[in-house]
Amino acid sequence: MFVRGLLLTPGQNGRVDLGLRDRVYVVTGGSLGLGFAAAQALVTDGARVLLSGPNESTAAAAAARLTQDVAPGAVAWTVADNADPAAPGQDRIARCW
Repeated sequence: MFVRGLLLTPGQNGRVDLGLRDRVYVVTGGSLGLGFAAAQALVTDGARVLLSGPNESTAAAAAARLTQDVAPGAVAWTVADNADPAAPGQDRIARCW
C-alpha cells in the first residue's frame, strides 16, 4: 500500500502501521457518529485522543467507552461548541495536553 509516497506493508497481525502511536490528535465532534469512529480508529492504532463535543454527557460517555473498550489512559474529553470560536471551552482544548 502507498501512502504519501511511502510503501507500507502489513505486519504480523495484518494491520499497516501508520505511525500514529503516541501522537496526540484532537477530534472535534468526537462524541458521536463519524467523529467517534475516527477517535476509535486513532486510539486503536495507538494514538492519544482529545475528543470534544457540545454536550457533557455524550462526550464523557464516549471517552469512557473508548477508555474501557480500547485503550485505558489514551482518551481525554472536553465540552466545546466548536462551531463558535467565542464559546466557552475553546481554551480548554489547547490546555488539555
